[in-house]
Amino acid sequence: MNFIDLENDNGKRISVRFRQFQPQDAQAIVNLIRDEYGDTYRKRLMYDKDYIVRQCAEKNLFFYVAETDSGEVIGTLGIKRNLPEDTSCSVVTGIILKQYRGYRMFFPMIKYVAGKIRKLENVSAIQCHSLMYHDITQKTVYQLGLKPCGFISSVTIAGNFQHSFGEVENAKLTLGILIRKRSRHDVGKIYLPAEHFDIAKKIYSDLRLKVEIDNDSENLRGESKISLTNDERQQTCTIEIMSAGEDLVSEIQAIHSKYTAALQTFNIFLNISDAKSIAAYNELKKLGYFFTGFQPACKNYEIMILHNPRNVETNFDTLTIIEAFAPLKDYVKNCYERRCTLES
Repeated sequence: MNFIDLENDNGKRISVRFRQFQPQDAQAIVNLIRDEYGDTYRKRLMYDKDYIVRQCAEKNLFFYVAETDSGEVIGTLGIKRNLPEDTSCSVVTGIILKQYRGYRMFFPMIKYVAGKIRKLENVSAIQCHSLMYHDITQKTVYQLGLKPCGFISSVTIAGNFQHSFGEVENAKLTLGILIRKRSRHDVGKIYLPAEHFDIAKKIYSDLRLKVEIDNDSENLRGESKISLTNDERQQTCTIEIMSAGEDLVSEIQAIHSKYTAALQTFNIFLNISDAKSIAAYNELKKLGYFFTGFQPACKNYEIMILHNPRNVETNFDTLTIIEAFAPLKDYVKNCYERRCTLES
C-alpha cells in the first residue's frame, strides 16, 4: 500500500502506510502494547515476541502495522483465528502509539485490514470484542457493518489494567461483542425460552441471518460436555457448555466451589443449537446466571452468553457505548436486575 497523508487538529501531518506484519516487527508490537498497557495487558503471551512470530507463521494470528515514511511502526491491528473450534475471525490488539493519536488513523487502518479479511477462506463471521470504557473501536467497526450482539461481563479487574482512557466506575471491565456475517447465512434452529425470543429475532435480523427459533425443551440427559479456562490474575472463569446433561448443576456448582477469589466472576457460552439448552438455561438461572447476549455464526453451533457476577456489581449505565448498543444494554441491565442471587 502507498503512503497516505494524515493531519491532526493542530495541522501537523504524517505520512503512513499499512502493511502486513514481518517477523522483525514483533518487538515493535510488544513496544506498542507496553506503551498503552504497561505490564497489565490481559493477553499475557503478547509480551513474548517469539510467540507473536510463531502464531503469525502458523496463521493463527495475522498482524498488520502502520509504518511512517521514516520506517517507524506506530500502530498495529491483528486478526485471530481459532480453527477448527471457532469458524469466525476476531479483530484483536488494535493500538496506536499515544504520540500519534489524533490523526484519525484507526479507521483507514481497520478498513485496510477488513480488505484482508475478505480474502480469508472459510470465515463464517467477523467479530470484535471491545472493552466498554471507550467507544473508538465500537464506532469504527460499526461503520464497517459489525452489529452489537452481546456482552461478556466483568472479565478484567479495572485495578489490574493500565490504559489511557480515564477512570472507570466498575470494579471489573466488560466486553461488548460486535459481529458481521461473512460466509454463513443460515444458522438453522436455536432453542430459547420464550422470554428471549424478541431480542433474538432483533439481533439475528440485524445480522441478516436466517434462523428458526424453537421453545420446545428437552430434558437434561446424559453427561455434560463442558470446557473451561480460569484467569487467576483477572479472577474470571470462562465456561463453554457444548452439551448439557443431568450432571450440569453439580458440575457448575463444583466449578463455583473451586474458584472463590474476592472478585471471581463466571461467563458461560451455552450451545443453543442443542434442544436441551432451555432446560440448561432454567437451571443456570437458579445458580445466579443471567442473559447477556448471543455470539451468532461464530461456531458450528449457536451460542447464548450468560453471566454470574457472584459478588461483583456492574453499573451498566456507566459503560461507554455507541448508540446502537443502547437497546441491548437496557435489556441486559434488566436481566441483571431481575437475576436470582442465591444458588439453589
